[in-house]
Amino acid sequence: MFARKYCWLIPMSKKFIPNGVMPALVTPFTKDGDIMEEGFREVIDYTIENGATGVVPAGTTGEFVYMRTEERKKILKLTVEYVNERVPIVAGTGQNSTKATIELTKYAADIGCDAALVISPFYLRPSDKGYYEHYATVARKSDLPIILYNIPQCTLGVLNSSLVEDLAEIDNIVGIKDSSGNIPHTLDLIEKVKDKIPVLIGHDECFLSATAAGASAAILASANVIPHIWLDVMKKIQTGKYEEAKQLQYSVQTLSRIITRNGGAPPAKAALRIMGINAGHARLPLNTGGTLTRELREEIRIELEKLELIKPLQHPELVKEVDMKELVMEYGLNEEFLSDLKIGNGRSNIVSASVISGQANGPLGEVFVKLLTTPKIGYEALSIILEPNLRVRPSSLMLPMRQIRSMRQASLFYGPVQSGAAKAVSESLKTRMIPKEQVESNVMIMAMDVDLNSRDRRAITRAAEEAVSAALEEIWR
Repeated sequence: MFARKYCWLIPMSKKFIPNGVMPALVTPFTKDGDIMEEGFREVIDYTIENGATGVVPAGTTGEFVYMRTEERKKILKLTVEYVNERVPIVAGTGQNSTKATIELTKYAADIGCDAALVISPFYLRPSDKGYYEHYATVARKSDLPIILYNIPQCTLGVLNSSLVEDLAEIDNIVGIKDSSGNIPHTLDLIEKVKDKIPVLIGHDECFLSATAAGASAAILASANVIPHIWLDVMKKIQTGKYEEAKQLQYSVQTLSRIITRNGGAPPAKAALRIMGINAGHARLPLNTGGTLTRELREEIRIELEKLELIKPLQHPELVKEVDMKELVMEYGLNEEFLSDLKIGNGRSNIVSASVISGQANGPLGEVFVKLLTTPKIGYEALSIILEPNLRVRPSSLMLPMRQIRSMRQASLFYGPVQSGAAKAVSESLKTRMIPKEQVESNVMIMAMDVDLNSRDRRAITRAAEEAVSAALEEIWR
């Protein structure tokens, strides 16, 4: 489309072939927004020691949009000096104006960077011809291998495959990073330019699909944390071990999703800090409490534990059972009525349950109401439901045997534990274990605990069902 008109202007000097997995390096900042040079060096060392085939400073994950040009130059120079030719350096040099991009790209070439990653102009979007002339001019005047950068969710403009096909004819353009997250678009790019320039996948969640389809390299935010795992996925795909590659991608999918969908830099830095690497903070406005919640930080920690990148926190052992008589007496039930109540206990390997059953219009019914209306902080009771607005019968409450101290603990207890308990009650009705006349007249209170060291939510659901079923069998033998 535009190639025949412009490609003769470009020097014929392809020198850099992108390959492997390169982290889009985070830029560590203090809480006041100053660059932390020592922290930046720690991140570089970690990624190279874990197999990164190159590093990409001052890109999107490096928060280049929050940095002055002089700060970007400082980061690029620091990278060149510290990497010391251990791996190639792809400098993030894209700016909104063509002139500013050329100047920064020339600077990157002068200090020894190996290539430049150039984001499409954003805010005021050009036409396809404008995109072409921008990249062609940068490639002609900067004399550094150029990697095109398609990230439409940030630039609001797409580098379509026909345009990229024309740009690929320019000798100094050596690849395109596609961070769109749009697999059909990535495949379209691969089909159009695979014999001319490599396509680099830039969207972490799409790594497996894109690599299997022919993407030959990657620049990823999560490669700050797991470059070695992405390299392993790539190697398995290249050697035909697709099932192993798929399972490996599954193992990092949650972490990739958290990083990709929460601004890149804040979750990647949080993960690195949890691992003991001084990755600092993000700059305002990203460095705010709402960007990365405590719950997300906890999820990041859990994912790092699963990947054996950190040692798991050891929680107290499972509370095997509670004295249900003592518990209901705390809520005002007189001891004289205890003989009318039925109690059962059940336990699996990771969930325990103590269940008490009695008449809804009797003393236990009053305790049932008190648990709902006067909850203790951290010990809140919850109605057991099969699905929204569908409570089990007999009406049942569950409450934790230990205080809930975090959203992650709450999500386990009020999620898979509750689901398993509901399934156990439902199944006992199907088998008619619970007498028909007691289905409407009785209530049940379940005190339950879950092993907080557990990670498999499906296993927790099954264990809760097993524990509650055992307790119900003990009540209605």
